[in-house]
Amino acid sequence: MRPQKEIETLLSRLQYRGTPQLRRRMQSHIAVAWRQGRSHIMNETGKRTSRAGTARFAGSRIMRNSMARFGVAAALLVAVLLGLHIFTGTSHVAWANVLAKVSAFDTYIFRSRVVETSGPRPDGFDFGSDSVSTVYYSEQYGRFSEDYRNDKLFARFYTLPDTNELVVICYSPNVYDRRELTASQIDEMRRNHPKRIVTKILEADYVELGEDRLEGKRVRGVELRDPSVMVDEGKETPSVDEFRARFWIDVETELPVWVEVEIAPAGSPKRQTVVWDQFQWGVPLAASLFEPNIPADFESIGSERTGRAYSDSTPRNEAEEAFLDNTQAEPYLSDFDHLTLPDVSGVTLLGVDTSVPQAELRLRDHEEVWQAQDAFRAKWPRYDDVRDQLAQELQAQLGIGQMTVEQLVGLGLALRERFWELRGCLSDTSYPYGYAARLVTAKAHELAPDDPAVTDQYVESIITCEATATFENQTSERTINPVYPGLLTQLRAAQFEQLKDKVKNGYVPTWKDFVRAIDLITLFDSYCEDQAAALEVTRWLITRAPIAGWTYYSDTSLPEREEAYAAGDGYRGGLFMHGPDAFPEEFRYARRLFSLQGPREHAQKLTPRHLRHLKGW
Repeated sequence: MRPQKEIETLLSRLQYRGTPQLRRRMQSHIAVAWRQGRSHIMNETGKRTSRAGTARFAGSRIMRNSMARFGVAAALLVAVLLGLHIFTGTSHVAWANVLAKVSAFDTYIFRSRVVETSGPRPDGFDFGSDSVSTVYYSEQYGRFSEDYRNDKLFARFYTLPDTNELVVICYSPNVYDRRELTASQIDEMRRNHPKRIVTKILEADYVELGEDRLEGKRVRGVELRDPSVMVDEGKETPSVDEFRARFWIDVETELPVWVEVEIAPAGSPKRQTVVWDQFQWGVPLAASLFEPNIPADFESIGSERTGRAYSDSTPRNEAEEAFLDNTQAEPYLSDFDHLTLPDVSGVTLLGVDTSVPQAELRLRDHEEVWQAQDAFRAKWPRYDDVRDQLAQELQAQLGIGQMTVEQLVGLGLALRERFWELRGCLSDTSYPYGYAARLVTAKAHELAPDDPAVTDQYVESIITCEATATFENQTSERTINPVYPGLLTQLRAAQFEQLKDKVKNGYVPTWKDFVRAIDLITLFDSYCEDQAAALEVTRWLITRAPIAGWTYYSDTSLPEREEAYAAGDGYRGGLFMHGPDAFPEEFRYARRLFSLQGPREHAQKLTPRHLRHLKGW
């Protein structure tokens, strides 16, 4: 029988059920070992030596017995599977040994480091986030991790498939969260861990990286660049611009000491690198380690109720169906999406040269993003100090005094887009365009003060450049931006009075009206410190909920707001959900009213909280 045929027969008889890739690799390795064994009894001319003659004689007797032939092939397979360095001791069999060892472990501890970056970007900066955690993994009990920030314990996470529960304990502030695990979360826990990654790489067509040294140890590595290998059968391979999975083993122990996965989604500036190291393979993990220990004085953030609302938010009656249709047909601030925006790339304002290279930035978390924004904004002139000069330049270049309301709004949209293109509040040169957008939408509002859609554009232009507050670097002192308790509160309050008058005449409030009213509540509560006024608006919304289809909010945030304001307390709650890939760039748009849309690309990704179930998040 030919060696290859005999190997295939052997694998079948042993009922070996590895993946097709691993099966081919095993066949290849066994064939190599077989040939190397034969080479020991052949000289360079192809003639057998006297020692080989003895070997041939012994071999001829063995091979006459079919069961003996099967035994020899089986020994070769066992050698490959267990990594025995038979014959010439090639590196091929070492990787099979790694696979056998790793597959035998059902518990281990490791350190996880995740680095996410968004860049390098055309606008000259990138966002990054770094997280470090210690992970305890048990195939019997689940996954438990301790996350650290600045070398201090920040949170503990428990993923417990037996009880179908996710528990998060956060130590700053002292809160906790319990919720039911989703199927996707359980699947993620099963897929995203070192043992599976190592197994997947070794079952595929990897490339050997050779030897190196890591922390004084001799290590040997392999690499895989085919992302489809990591995807389970029946699932679609994600489109990527770059993918790389690699790991290194300690040459002495033949156990992984470093696992690394790097991925860049197709067409995206974002890149994620995950590194797992400091392994303790096979260490016993007690069941008690996976039992959440929640301190008695920690407060629940109440996601049990929120979680039920999310899962139960599919429209069930005519009012909710109408609300859903209206919300999807007219998402917030969409009134002017039909406009063709003018090209303002050649418009120069306040003598600012936008071609000057901007400093490269690496911003790792929300605090660094906000500190950088405050530093840039501190160098800008105040809007009131340049408003008159801007008006003159805009009139001279674009003739804004002769524009209609719609033309002014379209110009404001274009100027805001230009502001974001120039890095928004992380730029030395963007502010003239943000300020100009505020000026032209203010003119539009003067021409149409009773049009809530135009007022929305004015509000958006103001909050584009203006954060709610700034923070001193050395202290936690918070300085409120006066435009929030002042002009913005006046604008939203006027819209609310218009809304109440229309409702008296039979008007049915829409999702946009709800967003505007929540803005007003937030302004009363957080910036005017007027909980009584916030309570009045909240109770009005509660009375309108059955008519407007706001039953999702009447079941969740509205009663909570009413209770908090009645007690004289504050309440914070957003309106939009951000996609799973929003972090960390989403912090660019924080510290503003919840209604902020940002650039058009960002606005298109926003999803109202009550429609969360439609995204499957």
